[in-house]
Amino acid sequence: MAPIAFLMITALIFMLSLKLSLVTGSAAYCGPIEATDRDRIQFALNLEFLEAEFFLYGALGRGLDSIAPSFAQGGPPPIGGQKANLDPLVGRIIEEFGYQEVGHLRAIITTVGGIRRPQLDISAETIAKIFDAAVGFKLSPPFDPYLDTIHYLLASYVIPYVGLMGYVGTIPNLYNATSKSVRTSLSLPLTNPFSRSPVQISDK
Repeated sequence: MAPIAFLMITALIFMLSLKLSLVTGSAAYCGPIEATDRDRIQFALNLEFLEAEFFLYGALGRGLDSIAPSFAQGGPPPIGGQKANLDPLVGRIIEEFGYQEVGHLRAIITTVGGIRRPQLDISAETIAKIFDAAVGFKLSPPFDPYLDTIHYLLASYVIPYVGLMGYVGTIPNLYNATSKSVRTSLSLPLTNPFSRSPVQISDK
């Protein structure tokens, strides 16, 4: 099982990195847009909402609306979230990941204000399509992140990695000439739950 899991993760990272590089790596089509420091920090909320909802639903079967409903600012609940069939130890760890993401949301909202939660789709069907794309063919049976601990851990690695790549690949393109010289006092820790090394992103 371990070699298969490693190959799946490697394939997923390669596919996601390739797709993100196609979006963010072309100077001919991508460039800075006008954005304030507030805009840049609030952009991170989209990714934090995704991670918080996925972890909370996976561990508890309920999401942000049951923990900190005001953070959503009336945004629609996610589609397809459900409690994963996790073993007790992993279930508790994933629950803590969920609370950590709620803390990230609170830190950003307290500092610069919030945004309306976007419509998120964390259904098994949608995540299955990501894994199909990673391996290059339609899996049978379809990948179900909520099926058991191993499946959920695979998906749990991918989602924060997408967030990490989103920060690294997109945030620099939000800096306009004026804001490049502005130094904010807020630094956002970006941590993959399965990595020991957080990545610090700040406006320098």
